[in-house]
Amino acid sequence: DICRAMEDFEIKEACDGIETVEMAEQWRPHIIIIDVMMPRLDGFQASKIIKKRYPQTIIVALTAIIDPNMEKNMASIGVAAYIHKPVDKNLIRFKLQNFASLLHSRDGEFKKLSKQEAMNPFCSDIRRLKTIFDIRDAESIMDFGNWILIRHDETLNVACRRMDIALELFYELMRVGVHQNGSMHIIVEESFEELFVTMEFDRPIDLRPKSEALIKELGENAILGEDVAYIRLSMHSHEKPDNTGNKPQCSVSTAKVSPEIIVPKEAASPLPMSEPTTTADTPKEVKVLETNEKEMLRQSFVQKTAAIDYVQDIGGDVLDEIRDLGSLDEEWIEKLNTIELEHTVENICHFADGVLGVYVRAINNLFEFTALAYALSSLGSFLKEHSEIIVAEPSKLKTLVMLLEHLGADLTSWRDHIFSLQDTADIHYLDSSFFSSCMQIEQIIGNKEVASNDEDDDGMEFF
Repeated sequence: DICRAMEDFEIKEACDGIETVEMAEQWRPHIIIIDVMMPRLDGFQASKIIKKRYPQTIIVALTAIIDPNMEKNMASIGVAAYIHKPVDKNLIRFKLQNFASLLHSRDGEFKKLSKQEAMNPFCSDIRRLKTIFDIRDAESIMDFGNWILIRHDETLNVACRRMDIALELFYELMRVGVHQNGSMHIIVEESFEELFVTMEFDRPIDLRPKSEALIKELGENAILGEDVAYIRLSMHSHEKPDNTGNKPQCSVSTAKVSPEIIVPKEAASPLPMSEPTTTADTPKEVKVLETNEKEMLRQSFVQKTAAIDYVQDIGGDVLDEIRDLGSLDEEWIEKLNTIELEHTVENICHFADGVLGVYVRAINNLFEFTALAYALSSLGSFLKEHSEIIVAEPSKLKTLVMLLEHLGADLTSWRDHIFSLQDTADIHYLDSSFFSSCMQIEQIIGNKEVASNDEDDDGMEFF
């Protein structure tokens, strides 16, 4: 249904893996969207056969199963994308549009995208759509920050230093614009290759040295006027990290097509799997670090930001919400004591939702602390999923309570030194440490070993 609503795509459907292979032989589609779990022949085997016979065919795997090994196996045979359900309609549309543009680029076919006048000075060949944001407060700043980050993640699966710099610049300019003017506007234009962000201010703004340094780092990809800023971002990268481990700069790809698509229907559910029991002789489950998790662990920021400068720039409502977390300090300890005295699933879930969940909702309003919010959210989900196992093993529960006590003390210290005392030289000094600590709690309680999914990775540092 999503594909039928798109222009320039011809669509056919197959009901299982064998029919998919047969249709690929007869019809030679440009793109195949395939389920993993199907009768007669599963998506992996069907994709393996098709890629061997027709290596140029683009295959997108779509599945409800979160299986790092299957995802790795799919990538090894050349599957272009592995998308988890529930389906994000915009993500599917965007992936198909990008694959179509790459196919046309491969064939050397190019087409003027729009006759509309572009706002940005970088490129006049833009798509007809424009995305507009009215920036008036901290919430709207977060909305744009999340949107641009998601668009980046949808289209660029490698680390990109230019994006890190641009994100910091966006946030700096939005804060200045709201602080000095009360509001501002952002207009996003795009080609199939790049995003063009125009930031309009009601009147000229005074830039801080940090903003000027970030603009200088972006070089020709950022242009600043008195009351407007233009930033260009690539949506594809073919560069690899150099031997020094530096992140690659973004680069570019192109175009548009009328490809055919096979969409095999989901026809079977996976067989239920029994829960393995853990004994001293049972090998530890290996948690494979996802790309976004590794990036958060290695996350770095272009320049240090002192707490005293940071607190002056964030909105009062957001600051009040963070300071209100102080009321959770006693509740944190009380709920842990309750867990220790009454070993119940309900008490663990109450801690995950009523304490960790409150922290996550508050920190989500802070653009700079996505790693910490993600870590606490992941930990809360882990505790709820493993609550029955935890309450069944007293020693494991005792260890968990001890680790969570330390985590709570660290969060209190983090909150005090950044938002109350404001004596921290760099607000990001504990980001990776918190994320690592939460992962280690999952590792210890879940009897897991943590590994990277990069064969050439030299291992992760934990705190």
